[in-house]
Amino acid sequence: MTDQEVQKGFEEVYNKFWLNYRGKVLPKQSDEWERMNTWAVVLMKKYPFMEQVVAEMIAELGQRMRRCGDGR
Repeated sequence: MTDQEVQKGFEEVYNKFWLNYRGKVLPKQSDEWERMNTWAVVLMKKYPFMEQVVAEMIAELGQRMRRCGDGR
C-alpha cells in the first residue's frame, strides 16, 4: 500500500462519505439510507484498511438517527 492509496482512502471515506452524511438524519427504510449503506460496503471493499472506520461511521450515523427519534 502506498502513501497515495492511503491518502485516497481517507479522502474518499472522510471528505466525501462522512462529510456528506454526518449532518443528515435519514429514515432507516429510505432509499437514501440504502444508498448510504451500499456506498459504505463499496468503500470497505475498495479500502480494506478503512473497513473498521467505515463500520464505525455507519454505527454512529445509526445512533444519531435513533437519538432523533426515527427508530424504525
